[in-house]
Amino acid sequence: MSDSFGPATLALGSAMSAFTTMLPKITDIRKANPEKNPEFAADVRMAEIAAVTVAVGFGAIVSSLSGSAAPLVVVAIMCVILLSLYETTLRADRPLEIRRSESV
Repeated sequence: MSDSFGPATLALGSAMSAFTTMLPKITDIRKANPEKNPEFAADVRMAEIAAVTVAVGFGAIVSSLSGSAAPLVVVAIMCVILLSLYETTLRADRPLEIRRSESV
């Protein structure tokens, strides 16, 4: 099992690199309003598809070369986590921002 930590870490790093390279910063996504700019949301979703494809492809290659399924499993888990983070941020209207009541 410890023999697969190196390849799994390599695949994890490539997944993070694919997402940070292909997608805009999470702060830019948080500040954007996808209702007023649907093209931005479409661009983010296309970049998500590209990043997942690159990450899973690299994970499959590393799994094939190492003979262990661990790199592919780690990449799949990381892609689910990153996709849920980006989608939650994209769908929310300024998440984690304190809003003051307008009636005050």
